[in-house]
Amino acid sequence: MEIAYGADGPPSRAGIEMEQRIGSWKVVMWRPITPSSGGPVEIRIEPHEDGDPQEVARGISSTVLRQIDTGAFVDALSSTGQPADDDAEREAERLRAELAEASKRLSDRYLAMLAAFYVRVVDIGERAPIQALEEITGAKQPTLKGHLRAARQRGFLTKVEGKAGGRLTEKATKILEGMKVGEGSEEV
Repeated sequence: MEIAYGADGPPSRAGIEMEQRIGSWKVVMWRPITPSSGGPVEIRIEPHEDGDPQEVARGISSTVLRQIDTGAFVDALSSTGQPADDDAEREAERLRAELAEASKRLSDRYLAMLAAFYVRVVDIGERAPIQALEEITGAKQPTLKGHLRAARQRGFLTKVEGKAGGRLTEKATKILEGMKVGEGSEEV
């Protein structure tokens, strides 16, 4: 098994990829680069280049599925220098402080920050992103839902029908880039 950092595709696909061979099958596990821990969020199984054509013709068996070693993926991640839980907690604490200050009014800066964090939580596969935001920010879920609705209405976050998610807009990205260099805290 080896770990490959996938930077070939678009930025939303940047992540950590691990390949495992099981018989005639190549198993590729992937997870985005995030401070959270856990196993892969995507597993792809395809015929190995050197696989037995007869075994491939029979299809993927339950035996192959049981042999997928997601534990090795988690172990390998912990040895790659991924941020530790302390780093993730420091980042969450910094975000809480920034959100507490910015949320006193629905400024463009606050809405862009909240939208960016929401997209990140969804992208790492969180099943209940609003609940996760509540735990991290300390704000109540109805408040967060209203703020995300405002972020969409003011053009910081795209809408996805019927499920959690969306993408940051160019407007949000410009504000966030401005914050990195000390600008962008004013209303746009």
